Amino acid sequence: MNILRVCYEYPPPWDGLTPGPFEISLAQIKKGHKIIFLAGGSSNDPEIKKDGIEVIRIGRSLPTYLFGSFFYFDIKLIYYIWKILKTKRIDVIHFHGNTALWFNILRLLGFYKKIPYIFHVHKSGIKNFKTFWKKANYLNKTKALFIWPLMVVQDFLTVKTANAIIAVSQSEKDIFINDYKCPSERVFVIENGVNVKRFVFKTKKNSNILNIIFVGFLIERKNIEKIFSVLKVFLAEKRMSPTLTIVGRSDKNYISKLKSISKEFDIDKRIIWKGYIPYPELPNVYAKNDILLLLSHSEGLPKVILEAISCGLKVVSSRSFYVGGFLNEIVEWVDIEDDDEIIADKIIKALNKEINIERFSHEYSWSKKTEEIDKIYKRLIEEMAIQ
Repeated sequence: MNILRVCYEYPPPWDGLTPGPFEISLAQIKKGHKIIFLAGGSSNDPEIKKDGIEVIRIGRSLPTYLFGSFFYFDIKLIYYIWKILKTKRIDVIHFHGNTALWFNILRLLGFYKKIPYIFHVHKSGIKNFKTFWKKANYLNKTKALFIWPLMVVQDFLTVKTANAIIAVSQSEKDIFINDYKCPSERVFVIENGVNVKRFVFKTKKNSNILNIIFVGFLIERKNIEKIFSVLKVFLAEKRMSPTLTIVGRSDKNYISKLKSISKEFDIDKRIIWKGYIPYPELPNVYAKNDILLLLSHSEGLPKVILEAISCGLKVVSSRSFYVGGFLNEIVEWVDIEDDDEIIADKIIKALNKEINIERFSHEYSWSKKTEEIDKIYKRLIEEMAIQ
């Protein structure tokens, strides 16, 4: 099967959701598929070469300079799609994230409707308005005036034009059904996966030192200040000796703000600032920690949760998204409004949880997830062949 995959980036860099579509592509070429990966161009580094994956980067766009490594509304994306579809046989078009605005408009006008089109939603646009608008500072709101409305428009158009929508969590599916009024039979929940051969399970040794880790973009939505407050509780009550490793990028001003807060809380000597670490190097960092702590205001389904569990860590996360089944049992859930002491108690409870890692590795491997994706591909191809 020849798949056209569209995502805002192909590694390197490894920021955001980039590793997910990359790992999906790796799993799919092992099954004999061929991938054309159409991506943005925020990196000057040469892309990772893989037989079966042809990478086409469109180059840096105006939105990249203004808002980061995204090309939500870069119209030249359409030129590249037109060129690919004119010269190559494509069986399925699979968009990831907020990159489908202009393609949706073309589909609405009647173009390219004979090729199955799948939209993979990692976090819906309307979720930003619902969960984060009141908490954003002026700069974030300025960005939101341009980006978030376009994300919502894209999502509404997706409902009208996509043959199928893959949601990474039940909460994202619910948004598309309830807010965007998408027929439920066109929305499928396929949770994120993990490369279980890359993120290898390692047994943790008992220790009086509690090693907590956060992995992700350092932005207000991630609620890092709340993590600091929980760390402060452990120090004040002398339950265990905690450290906090922080992995991720941010702008200098926000990093300075976080460091100032850590000094005010008198926890600065307990924090290890790692900065950006490339995805392939993350397993070594996870291996040195005990707990992944995420207290975000809003998420789709963070891949770092799956990576951490696969490496043997326990996870405490805010209920900023909803998942069902086994993952729901593994994670220790909290509300961001919970007192810091309650969250600290949940961390201790999580440390004592037993996890069936064999079951987890089977259910959440990318190989298993791509089997579910392939079923959607085949069904759509068969349905469209009959029409």
